[in-house]
Amino acid sequence: MDVLSIARMASSRHGWPIVAAADGGCRIEVGTEAGRSQVVQLSPGNDPDNRPIVWVWSVICETSGVGDPWYLLRLNATLTVGSVAVRDPNVILVETLPLQSLQAAELERAVVWVAHHADSLEKQVHGHVDRN
Repeated sequence: MDVLSIARMASSRHGWPIVAAADGGCRIEVGTEAGRSQVVQLSPGNDPDNRPIVWVWSVICETSGVGDPWYLLRLNATLTVGSVAVRDPNVILVETLPLQSLQAAELERAVVWVAHHADSLEKQVHGHVDRN
């Protein structure tokens, strides 16, 4: 099954808006908390051994928004899944999944994880303070 078909199944279960991309992937908007959402992109591709994978990623900020680049490496050391990466001109949070055995539930988990963690990191970069 292709990335877009699996993503459509996942998004329909949660009511996430989804927009197809020309590369066979898509963009999904995930609500993270009251008044906030995060756009998560799914991009199909191949790993270095030419196995089909999907990149599940979201923009955290522009690279110019990071005052301490070493922070990104320290942050990577704390992540249990996924990683922080630079996709110029942006810093992104990304997780990769093998496409051959991908199930909708696994994709849902990855989309939710990337959305919530990228949103949290975005708030840190921009100095957002939650007001209860």
